[in-house]
Amino acid sequence: MDRIFMTREEAIRILIEAHESVCGRSAATLIRSSEDRSTRLEALDRLLLDVRAGRVDEFRTIPEDGTCVSITD
Repeated sequence: MDRIFMTREEAIRILIEAHESVCGRSAATLIRSSEDRSTRLEALDRLLLDVRAGRVDEFRTIPEDGTCVSITD
């Protein structure tokens, strides 16, 4: 498992970019089903809120990937 250390601001930026990608603002997301997209959006929304509020200091970028992001504020 890889671990990436970043500031809270960087982590929020990554989560926002992931959210925009899932929302359909990139061509790659057109393949995904709407149910899968909805589930991913809900999870990203919750994680984004928790990271912004400081309730989460670690999360995985992609569950299958195994890369862990550690916030260092």
